[in-house]
Amino acid sequence: MPGLPLQTPALRLRHFVPDDAPRVMILNNEAATRRWLPSHAYADLDEAAAAMAHLIACCSSPGDPRLGPYVLGIEHRESGTLLGHVGFSPLDDEVEVSYAIAEQARGRGYGTEALAFACRWAAATFSLPRIAAITACANLPSRRTLERAGFAHARTELMRFQGTEQTVCRYAWLAESSGAGNETKH
Repeated sequence: MPGLPLQTPALRLRHFVPDDAPRVMILNNEAATRRWLPSHAYADLDEAAAAMAHLIACCSSPGDPRLGPYVLGIEHRESGTLLGHVGFSPLDDEVEVSYAIAEQARGRGYGTEALAFACRWAAATFSLPRIAAITACANLPSRRTLERAGFAHARTELMRFQGTEQTVCRYAWLAESSGAGNETKH
């Protein structure tokens, strides 16, 4: 697998930079993100900048999603516009993926493209045989994106998620069934 930045047909997956904070603050304050991922909404630019600095630092220390967050920006290749994020972080004894795409860019397959490519890259780069995902069961667009990206529904459970007790769907992505690690290096 290639190193960063990653190029997909329509997107570039790259490390965040401090200048991304204003755009990330806007993206994370969109209605859908506030509804489904309220922990990602920032009160002001200072809070967004601090969160970005933390995420940027975590990509080098610890630099491993089994030990801390490893979050990449999703950028539209043609326009250079930051559209969202895809990130990996520890969850119990496995790695969980999270993702978000700007509301104005939804419905074009960008979430699926970013998620599928990032999971193959993370599996190959960090030797991850499995990646987990958790979403509110009521979040049907997220569930469809996970399934299109090769995730299989593992179970439904009641848990504290994004600050409230709710029914969530757990998904699993398996590297061996996705062909991760079998790609030709360029």
